[in-house]
Formats: sequence, C-alpha cells, structure tokens
Amino acid sequence: MDYNLYLYIEKNALKSPSSIAISSKNNEISYHSFLKNIDQFVDYLFYTLHLRKGDRIAILVYNRIEFISLFYACAKLGIILVPINWRLTSSEITHIIKDVGTKYLFSDKDFIKTLKIIKNKIHKFKIIDLDEIKFNTAIKYKRKCIKNYTLPLLIVYTSGTTGSPKGAVLSQSALYFNILNSINMHKFNSKSHILTVIPLFHVGGLNIQTIPALHLGAKVTIHKKFEINETFQELKKSRITHTVFVPTILELLIKSRKWDTNIFSSLKAITTGSTIVCSDLIKAYEKKKIPIIQVYGSTETAPIAICQKITNNRLPFGNVGKVAKYNKAKIFDKNFKPTPMGTIGEIGIKGLNLFSYYWKDKYKSKCAFKDGWFMTGDYGKKDKNNQFYIVGRKENIIISGGENIYPAEIEKILNKENKILESAVFGIPDKKWQEIPIAFVKIDSKSKFNLSQCKSNLEKKLASYKIPKKILLIEEIPRNALGKIDYKLLREYHSTLNIK
Repeated sequence: MDYNLYLYIEKNALKSPSSIAISSKNNEISYHSFLKNIDQFVDYLFYTLHLRKGDRIAILVYNRIEFISLFYACAKLGIILVPINWRLTSSEITHIIKDVGTKYLFSDKDFIKTLKIIKNKIHKFKIIDLDEIKFNTAIKYKRKCIKNYTLPLLIVYTSGTTGSPKGAVLSQSALYFNILNSINMHKFNSKSHILTVIPLFHVGGLNIQTIPALHLGAKVTIHKKFEINETFQELKKSRITHTVFVPTILELLIKSRKWDTNIFSSLKAITTGSTIVCSDLIKAYEKKKIPIIQVYGSTETAPIAICQKITNNRLPFGNVGKVAKYNKAKIFDKNFKPTPMGTIGEIGIKGLNLFSYYWKDKYKSKCAFKDGWFMTGDYGKKDKNNQFYIVGRKENIIISGGENIYPAEIEKILNKENKILESAVFGIPDKKWQEIPIAFVKIDSKSKFNLSQCKSNLEKKLASYKIPKKILLIEEIPRNALGKIDYKLLREYHSTLNIK
C-alpha cells in the first residue's frame, strides 16, 4: 500500500484524464491538467526555489486551486506546507513564519496590505505571488515520490481560542488514514461532487471532504470563501452530493429569505462539526428531509476521530457518532480511568491519523499524550449504543463551589430564550465560590430584552449555582473561522469592562 497522496492524483489522471478535478469561479481543471499543474509546482519548488525534503513553505490565500496543487507537490517532494489563517493579524502571521523558519510565503494580491507589514518585519524572506509565477513550459525531470510517509506534510496552527496557537505536525500517513476515515464516513465514490466553502487553511476545509474526494477521482467545487448568495446559487445549479457547513453557516442558510428546500435535493448529507451543534438546528434540517451528519475531532486528529455515517441512525440528535474506522476513543476520569457509560470525562483518542508532535514544543507534545492516548481537552460522555456526546472544552469547564458547570448546557438553554440569538458562557474568579458563571448574549435588536424574565426562566430549568451571575449584552459573539466561540477574546473583553 502506498501512502504518497500524489500517486492517487496521478492514478486518477491516467484513468480519467478529462474528468473535472476542481472547479472554481474563474477556472475548471481536469485531472490531466491538475496533475500537470502539480508537477509544475514540483519543478518550481525543486529547481527554482531549491527546496528539499523537510523544508517549509507557508501559504496565505483564500480558497483557490493552487492551494491544493501546492499541497500535492509538497506531498511528492516531502516539503512541509504551512497553511496560514487569513483572519490572523500581521503580528500573529509573522510569529508563525518565524516559528516554522520558512523563507517563502505563497500569497496573492488579496493580502497585499498584510504582506507589506510582514515583509518589513522579516529579513531574508520572499513573498511569491501565485498569479505571477512563471512556470517552465516543460517539466525538467520527473521527480520520484518520497517513500518515508512518517515525514511531516502539514504544520497546522491550532485556533488558539483558549491559549497560544500550537503548530500541529501531520505526517503523510496520518492524512492518508484520515482520508480512509472520511471515505468510510461519507461513502464517497468517483461520481461524488463536493462543495468546499469553509477555509482550506483549516483541516476541516482541506481534510474532511476535499482531499478525500480527490483521492477517489471525484469532483470538488471550491468557493473563495463562504458567501450566502453564492452558496445558494451553487446548490441550485450543480448536483452537489456532499458539503461541510459549520453550525453558523447552517443557521444563516435556514434563516435566509432565499431558502428553498428543493435546492438541497441532490445532497446525500451535510457534514457539520467543529463545535457543539445545537440539536434543534439539526432537527430543523432533518424535518426538511436534509440529512445532517456530525464529525468530531481536532487539528491533532487530522481531524476525523468520531463521526456519524450517512447510513447510521442519527438519533438522538446531538450525538457526534461512533469511533471512526481507524481510531479508538475512550472517556477518562481525572485519574485516567475509563468512565462508566453516561459519565462525563475527558475524551482520549488513539489512531493512525494522529499528529506527530507540536512544532518546536517538546513539553506540550509530551503533555498531549497519556499512555499513547491523545488527550483532546474536550469533555464528553458515551451512551449504551457507543455514541459520543460533547459537553465542552476542559479549559472552559467552570468549577464553582466544587461543582462542575458545563457552559454548553447553559448556552443551550439561553439560546432558547425568545429574544436571545446566541450566547457564550464562561467562568470568572470569585472569592467565595472559586469561580462563577457569567454570560454574554446577543439579542434581537428589534425587540425588548427583559433581563428579570430571562433569569426567572433560567431558575425553572437550571440549578441555582449554574445560573449566570451576570448577563451582559454584546453586539456579536466573537468566533473563529470555523465558527467556534472565541472565549479567550471574550475574557479579554470582559476584563476591560471593569464590572464588579
């Protein structure tokens, strides 16, 4: 069995050269042309930039075909690709570039202002505009694929919503087994048609469906980034069979005036995840005969670790499925003992798709594992059918008077209040109770919000120690590119308010 991902594109190009590999707004590329574009990048990296196995290159772009071509070129040569989150500040991007020690950043004119700032901060550093690369008209030499599949292929920096971002190093073999998890989960075949609107810089955009579909010779349509009108148009005109929508996208679509259930008719399922998904949101889609399947994982698991399959019974809504084919998963208590069924603990993952280590951080790499289990930092539980449920991040669990409080439970109830559109709950220090919960809520601006009535409703549904001691209004709940609530930013914002 060969794990080099490049070889699968080569195989598809030989088998079905005229089949469309990737479609975008301004371009459509067959598998034959896709392979040629990859080989042009291989030639460029090796002969023009003189890069070799283990060297790093960074990329800062919205979704575009060249991102994926570079990925496969790196796979062939053993070069490491470092995708950069375009929502980061120039200082954060500069830190990543210095951290990985790359001399080259691939980008385009969409980021010209950011690029100028970065260029002034880093010496001996070159920015390469993807639109201005001049490839050789003919490939010089046919380079052989690397054979060591434990070598890194991606360094993906975690979102850092609860702390400093870490560079998770993913090997080619880890990505290969993630692909197999995805194919098993989605039942992909060469006739599948994927729509990718979430960012390729994240493992969710790149690895949940995009790379697995190309692995089998299917068609992938990519959008520069998510735009609600373009997404509706694509669903209407194309026979899309699979896509990944984070919960915020699901909310925007179903609440839109342009909603039309009929345009979803070709979809076998919508995959969602990246954060806790409200069961009411899933029910709303399922009532319209649109299957929603959930996936759980992280950057460190490439990301598929626990998932639902299209063929599975998805009830009760809110579960994230069972262990993926090439994984093991357990719930552990604080003493690292497996918990009984239904008991909350930390999720541990084993599998061939796990990351190798955190870049330049031996201490955090060591701390991430316990007896071979990657400890995710997520709390969850498992039912009698071996279905998993996520209850929240370890860092966000509030301990008040010795009692554990799970913000997701409170947020779920707050979000059902008529005037509240969304909420975020976290703990703040308290002399008496150690911590107390507080909430930020975004309300419907067209209606009056009655704080007393809200608290009265909470008293009927929650134990007194779980009720937020403060409920603060905010215009927007900050989220990262994958829709996760940015609790770190909220805590920083709260500290500036000087509320007693």
